[in-house]
Amino acid sequence: MRILVIILMGLLVFGAVNAQEKSILYSHYTFNGLAINPGYTGSHDMLSISLSHRSQWIGFEGAPAYSILGIHTPFKNTRMGLGLLVMNESVGLRKYTSIYANYSHRLTLGRGKLALGLKGGISTGKMETVDLGDDIVFGENTTSYLLPNFGVGAYYYTKKFHAGISIPLLLGYKSSETGDVTAYHDFKKYAYYLAAGVKLDFAPNWQVEPSALIEYDKAGGVIADGGLGVIYKDTLRVGASYRSKQAMVMLLDFKINYQLRAGIAYDYGLNEINDYNRSSFEVALEYNFGYRIKAANPTVF
Repeated sequence: MRILVIILMGLLVFGAVNAQEKSILYSHYTFNGLAINPGYTGSHDMLSISLSHRSQWIGFEGAPAYSILGIHTPFKNTRMGLGLLVMNESVGLRKYTSIYANYSHRLTLGRGKLALGLKGGISTGKMETVDLGDDIVFGENTTSYLLPNFGVGAYYYTKKFHAGISIPLLLGYKSSETGDVTAYHDFKKYAYYLAAGVKLDFAPNWQVEPSALIEYDKAGGVIADGGLGVIYKDTLRVGASYRSKQAMVMLLDFKINYQLRAGIAYDYGLNEINDYNRSSFEVALEYNFGYRIKAANPTVF
């Protein structure tokens, strides 16, 4: 385990210094912790299932769309957490699906827990052809692929605070002139995520929650998302955030009961594409298989 900890922290530090290749925007990233950081696995202290969908730049043909299914749970009387992550992405001609198994090892640290996570799985997809009358674009070079990928992360959390750093993808994909797709590794093309948030009491039944998500890769630079949410009775949260040079985001989520939570996010674009279309939407559901009497802190997910 000491060797595993050293390897994980070495990968994270080296990745943070050099930075990965592909990043996905999440407005409601509190619902997508498993997709961002494998260290998030098992952090709810009960079996948890989340489902989210993001449609970006609605009205544009071929605009990005993402669907994510996450399932994770801790194991009783152990430090281990296991999870399953399924991601489907469509961007222009590219469509692919990724399936990952997630593992975390959780250590007690102060008043909280430090979880070190690993992710491993496969991605599959292909480039679709486009019929332009007499010409078939990409017709001869369309190739399906089935390739591996991996990710690492560290996540620290207490009842009211969380922070994590991760490299969601260690491998990139590239296609040759013949259309063959291969996996490759390049430290300089890492993308990494840094996320943090804290809940602060300011009145009976009321809390405020500052949070931030920072993404970095060499090609796109830094994208910083900072926001503030207001929470009433741990049930209703209304918030807003600013994504640097890209969008203002409005957030709303509601805990329907002790197990079920639903959320929605709306992005108002601030860059050049805003002249044509402003709308990006995200919807999410989360179900936790635990009741108030069984959970150490059921209202803090």
